[in-house]
Amino acid sequence: MSKKTLSGVVTSTKMEKTITVQVVREVRHPKYNKLYKVSKKFHAHDERQEANTGDQVTIEETTPISRTKTWALKSVDKKVTKLQQQLQGVEI
Repeated sequence: MSKKTLSGVVTSTKMEKTITVQVVREVRHPKYNKLYKVSKKFHAHDERQEANTGDQVTIEETTPISRTKTWALKSVDKKVTKLQQQLQGVEI
């Protein structure tokens, strides 16, 4: 069985070797048939600490590393520059 993968944006890198990734997906309402967005945050293991706040990343499911960490960083898809972080209002 293959491992699940999710794609999202890093919202926090304040913990050591751990990142918080926000995953947004669209869901169709069963009765009204309208699409709406649902977001969820996951803690992921980042061994080499290569992801920064605002980066687009892919995470994959692993065996539990701690109580809240069951995901690991697979790849950094899109890096965000320092200037882009300042324009978005993200603290560096």
